[in-house]
Amino acid sequence: MESKPEPEVEEEVEGQATMDWSTLRVVDLKEELKKRNLSTEGRKADLVARLNDADASKPSIILFTFWMGIFYASTLFGIIVYAFVFADAVDDVKADLDARDWTQVNGTIIASEVDSYRESDGNTTYCLRIEYAYDYENETYTGDMISHSIHSSYYDAARCGSNRPNVDDYPAGETVTVYVNPNDPNQAILLPGWSGLDIDLIDIILWYPLMIIIPLLWLRILFALTRGYLKQVKSRIQHGTD
Repeated sequence: MESKPEPEVEEEVEGQATMDWSTLRVVDLKEELKKRNLSTEGRKADLVARLNDADASKPSIILFTFWMGIFYASTLFGIIVYAFVFADAVDDVKADLDARDWTQVNGTIIASEVDSYRESDGNTTYCLRIEYAYDYENETYTGDMISHSIHSSYYDAARCGSNRPNVDDYPAGETVTVYVNPNDPNQAILLPGWSGLDIDLIDIILWYPLMIIIPLLWLRILFALTRGYLKQVKSRIQHGTD
């Protein structure tokens, strides 16, 4: 036959169970508060780290933006210069090709000489200057252009280059064929059409291909730098909003 526990023993057991349960709840609460505190501190640390990273990346973004502005400005300047040079060259070529339909008359070389100019880089530029006389509709005119493409507007000479030209190509007193613009008899040249274009083999093989390749490479570099810059800006924006 089982014996019943005495009342005092039952009260002691119930009190111990109650104490253990209360202690357990206090411990759990402390652990939860501790975890939350650590979580808050972690978020603070992460926020501080992000701010530090943003501050550290700010000078690099500013410098990158500065150099991108320089790059875009130089590109725009190059495009403008290239457009003016190209347009001027096209106008000269068109004028020489149109001159094939001008009126042909006989003329005479009345002066021919070579001038030299020392450039700032130490090289010497030689310029051929000629003058010829021709009659058109019972009036006498003078001209100094071999062709529009060969003519140097900078030195106002018939032909200029690094090699010294031969004055015997256009000696004084020689009879030449002059192509006169019927709409303006003051305009005349000696070499119309393709013969008046300043093009040689090295231009066709080297310089003209480079004039196409270099702008394409420049645009490729510009595209790559722009893409990298936009990635940096996008990353910084996302970094600041996270």
